Amino acid sequence: MASTLNRQKSLARFRDEEFDLAVIGAGINGAAVARDASMRSLKVALIDRGDFAGATSSRSSKLIHGGFRYLPQGQFKLVYEALRERERLRHRTAPHLVHPIQFLFPVYRRRGFNRFTMAMGLTLYDLFARMPFKEWHSSLNASEVRETEPALSRERLTGGAMYFDAWADDARVTFENVLDADLHGAAVANYTAVENFGIADGKIASVSVRDLLGGIPCEVRAKKFLNAAGPWVDDIRRMDDPASKPCVRLTKGVHLVFARTVLPVRESLVLADERGRIVFVMPHDRYVLVGTTDTDFTGDPASVRTDIGDLEYLLAVLAESLPGIKLTSADVATSFAGLRALIREEKAAPSSVPREEVILESASGLITVAGGKFTTHREIAQRLVDLVMKRLGRSAGICPTLATPFPGARPLDAGDESGSGGAMRTIPGAAAEILKARYGTRAPIVALIAARRPELAEPLSRGCPAIGAEVVNAVSNEMAHSVGDFLIRRTSLSWRSPVEAEAAASAVARIMAAELGWDRAREDAEAASFTHEQQSRRVVA
Repeated sequence: MASTLNRQKSLARFRDEEFDLAVIGAGINGAAVARDASMRSLKVALIDRGDFAGATSSRSSKLIHGGFRYLPQGQFKLVYEALRERERLRHRTAPHLVHPIQFLFPVYRRRGFNRFTMAMGLTLYDLFARMPFKEWHSSLNASEVRETEPALSRERLTGGAMYFDAWADDARVTFENVLDADLHGAAVANYTAVENFGIADGKIASVSVRDLLGGIPCEVRAKKFLNAAGPWVDDIRRMDDPASKPCVRLTKGVHLVFARTVLPVRESLVLADERGRIVFVMPHDRYVLVGTTDTDFTGDPASVRTDIGDLEYLLAVLAESLPGIKLTSADVATSFAGLRALIREEKAAPSSVPREEVILESASGLITVAGGKFTTHREIAQRLVDLVMKRLGRSAGICPTLATPFPGARPLDAGDESGSGGAMRTIPGAAAEILKARYGTRAPIVALIAARRPELAEPLSRGCPAIGAEVVNAVSNEMAHSVGDFLIRRTSLSWRSPVEAEAAASAVARIMAAELGWDRAREDAEAASFTHEQQSRRVVA
């Protein structure tokens, strides 16, 4: 039941073995390809210069959705595919991570949709998803909208609708793809940077990588190479062909997080600005997530962050639709910014650029994938692995990811019921539910750690929805190497509970120091680094 993730063993395999497929980038696309390919018995290496889901794949709107706004753009195929994948994740493959969310979408005169087009669009939305009738959207008149969410502006309000979509912890979805790839035999390593390609007979035969934690270089040999480096895909392509032209257009999406006490909305909301762009307002426990923006980005992808223009735009949308709630920059608990790698269409506005993925293949055999919706990651991976199998001269067969649950959605083995399963009874009810929501059927792994070391059954800080045993699990079973790995990506506490996460940084560093052998200077530096990053997300310059 426990993870077999072991970075040192993977690095040794990189040096000693030849792989069928080497995947560069462990965001959602790369992780999903590694999972699919490993489940089809390919020998896979998965490499990332940062952490799993270290960039875009941990900075999304956290939605698993069809994308209602794409219907007016005529992207019916994209919406249909996304809704089918949403339902697959929600009901079959990741029910522990993907949960329904009901939105209230108010309609205002001369702003975005009218009531008729919204009703028609949502009917199509429900039909595409094959929603049970009890989850179909419902249309509301103006008085019903005001009753449902009194904070909404009444000026020019004509009505609205309630409809269902789904949300998930994007970083955990990505990680479970990585974990399943590992469980099916992939060699996986984070913090391993690609430096150059080795060419033989005009084809890529190897890639030179450097272990960023240990500093030791090695060569990874493979028959096929997949570039899934997200915002950095063009950098990888230039390593292969210095003359290659950019294939993606980067746009920035920013989200703000507020305490629910300062943004006291009852419902999850879909708000439209004066141009019809959509901004989501989503309460999660004690905080509210607001986003996103959609603006072009140039510069170093590693430096993307929230700026004053992003802040002002989102505050303006909130002020227009929720005029009684007076928010300023001082009310922002935290923020995060990510980059979308979109099809390179120069003339279209960022919000109008198609969200379908980009798939290219170079003369040397490098396959590149970029973009696509987070929700459709499994389907994108299926198409890519079908292509790889064809290039390797193998039969693609039936894709195993169509029906196979994620690791956290698989039932416990019979032998685990009395042991690790029984350990869950030692965890208090509320904490046990949090563990189940985060790890699914793998929650007993954490519970066993807490049972053996009772001091790790306590919250990491006052009111923090995570316990010390999760830190040990992240180090031992989830390849976490820093306080940020744990608080930002393994638990998403940095946005779900930002104040509590900052307070927990020193405790996380102390436990990681004991597990990883850090000295006191490293322990203090790790806590300080996370605290600085968290504070920089709150202070917008």
